[in-house]
Amino acid sequence: MIPGIRIGQTSDTNRILSLYESLGYRQGIARDDTVWIAEASGEPIGIVRIAPEFGVLVLRGMRVAEPWRRRGLGTQMLRVVDTWVDGRDCYCVPYSHLPSFYGQIGFKEITRESAPPFLAARLNDYQQRGLKVILMARLNFKK
Repeated sequence: MIPGIRIGQTSDTNRILSLYESLGYRQGIARDDTVWIAEASGEPIGIVRIAPEFGVLVLRGMRVAEPWRRRGLGTQMLRVVDTWVDGRDCYCVPYSHLPSFYGQIGFKEITRESAPPFLAARLNDYQQRGLKVILMARLNFKK
């Protein structure tokens, strides 16, 4: 079955939080985040969100359930997000082995010094906790 991808609604909040928890993501969601849910047979199997933070957009919390990994679902979700972001600047703090994945929609690795201060601080926090992450952005991206 080909999964469907849609923007989550307020009524999906518990499903979103449950999916995140089951996939090991504990950051939660904010009221003004835009969250996409990938579903197969009515069950959530993937999730990603765009969070407006300190005046910029940040792609956060990209997760795909294990049985659906390496089958193109993450790429499908990125393409949906790409259409929604539509030329606006956007940042992300992905794992260091994923630059080519996020590069599919124009993200490029950036230096800590060129990032908004809150993201540089987040990178430091994640790295101090042992996470192997980098900073990426799509700036002034036009299709």
